[in-house]
Amino acid sequence: MSQSPFFGVGIFVPVSDLNRSTEWYTRVLGFEIRHKDEPNATVTMMNDNKIIFCLVRSYNIEQIPFPKNDYGVGQYYNFHTYDVESAYNLLRQRGADVGEIEEFDGMQGFSIQDPDGNTYGVVK
Repeated sequence: MSQSPFFGVGIFVPVSDLNRSTEWYTRVLGFEIRHKDEPNATVTMMNDNKIIFCLVRSYNIEQIPFPKNDYGVGQYYNFHTYDVESAYNLLRQRGADVGEIEEFDGMQGFSIQDPDGNTYGVVK
């Protein structure tokens, strides 16, 4: 199999208040600011530039629920961790809105929401 030409991913995240969200993604999730294009966007990164989150100031944000499925998925993106309980405790200490830790098919995880209700999973 040939090597993929891709080295990372960029995710655009709609946010209503760019300053509040920039502070949340850096303080709560530990992302680093890579670039600011104020007042319209802030580019943050995790994992040495392999995963970029571009926070885009947006209007009339509507959260689109993940479609009903038989796989148990309820959000579009997951963050992976080696220790769910430590991640859960750290995020709670930082004031994050987190769901309860659940177990499913040999995995553990919980949900987390940013200030605009963008939902992510945290799984091991």
